[in-house]
Amino acid sequence: MFAGEVQNNKLHLIGKLTASLIHEIRNPLSAIKLNLDLIKMEDSLSSDVLESVDDCLSATNRIEYMIDNLLSFARVVTNGCEHFCLNKITLNAIDLLAVKANKYGIYIETQFEKNIVHIYADKNKLLQILLNLITNAIESYENNVKGKIVIKTILSEENETQKIHWIIQDNGVGISESNQSRIFEDFYTSKENGTGLGLSVCKMLADEQGAEIDFESKLGYGTTFKVTFDVNKMRKLYEATHISY
Repeated sequence: MFAGEVQNNKLHLIGKLTASLIHEIRNPLSAIKLNLDLIKMEDSLSSDVLESVDDCLSATNRIEYMIDNLLSFARVVTNGCEHFCLNKITLNAIDLLAVKANKYGIYIETQFEKNIVHIYADKNKLLQILLNLITNAIESYENNVKGKIVIKTILSEENETQKIHWIIQDNGVGISESNQSRIFEDFYTSKENGTGLGLSVCKMLADEQGAEIDFESKLGYGTTFKVTFDVNKMRKLYEATHISY
């Protein structure tokens, strides 16, 4: 009972802090977006500069979404669902984290299922899951050791059930056995400057979308996360509101 009360107090505290931080962040963020829009209107911009401005605008939009996502932490909300391909959203996530990966000297390799089927889900929430998992993978490398992250999409079928597996694999430091049972806990982190929300948010968002998330890790050898989607279950949800899938 005491542990539960402590957890509730933590959630209440972060709710109050979040409300205050949102106000402080959104005002300067709006100013940044406004100025980027003004810069984009300049006729003298080269294509490279224009592309950089678009990247900055995309990044500010992502910040806005993450702020909203933090506000909805610990709430089960399902909205904004659409029909899309995981391969495409994976490339979007890699583009958003390209600068960070280059800074760490990390090469990201993709191995996509060519005949992958589309799924029906909240695209932004799945993008957030992947951004968190790739960020964790990038930060798993220590002492500026150049590493590689492999991201795969795999389609499987068993007992007439189609499943898509989203796999994020790194050969970084790995997770110790003593920490593995706690990595999805709210506020738990082994990082010096971590918030302890990244993986718990991944778990929450995966649960919302009817997906399963699990992992394998060995200290000193790396970690593999797998997010699994039941395509048949998602197809039924889609067909309930659309003519064809």
